[in-house]
Amino acid sequence: MRPQKLTTEQMLNICALQLKAHGYAGTSIDMLAKACGLSKASFYYYYPNKEALLLKVLEHTQDYLNQHLFALQDFAEIDAITQFNHLHAKAVQFFSYEIKGCLVGIISLEAGSISTAIVQKIRDIFKDWQQCFYLIFQQKMDDHRAQILAKSSIADYEGAILMYRLNDDIFYLEQVKSRILQTLEQQ
Repeated sequence: MRPQKLTTEQMLNICALQLKAHGYAGTSIDMLAKACGLSKASFYYYYPNKEALLLKVLEHTQDYLNQHLFALQDFAEIDAITQFNHLHAKAVQFFSYEIKGCLVGIISLEAGSISTAIVQKIRDIFKDWQQCFYLIFQQKMDDHRAQILAKSSIADYEGAILMYRLNDDIFYLEQVKSRILQTLEQQ
């Protein structure tokens, strides 16, 4: 077997880029192996199939998001509005420049033709993001309203990210930010 030249993280990032560019159905093991500089047989040594690889990529993405994007500061020290501003800035950075930005949204478009394990992992990532919003909103409003706004904020962000990427116009993300801040400030 040919020695691996890349770290696991590098392989996952390269594979994430391929999956982001071509979608799950449009990405072959051969494409992934070539992108990593491996033979197909060597690639199978690390990942037995495309689903196993995608689950690892999504787990890696979820860990990153939970550590860097969804991690909130102590609310005793930083208020909800400041927390949200930090979250928004990190989200714009992630979805604009990070390797795995938009991967979850792109793969979720294929939900009807991918395994339940992958769909569940995608749901888990969105639930983590929703929980992050909920923790911010619950500082300013009752639990029921905080849950509703957390759910609708995910939908607003996903739509804004799509429009931002399609039009290369930050306006959409800034409008979501503005609406959420207005809601937080009115409470």
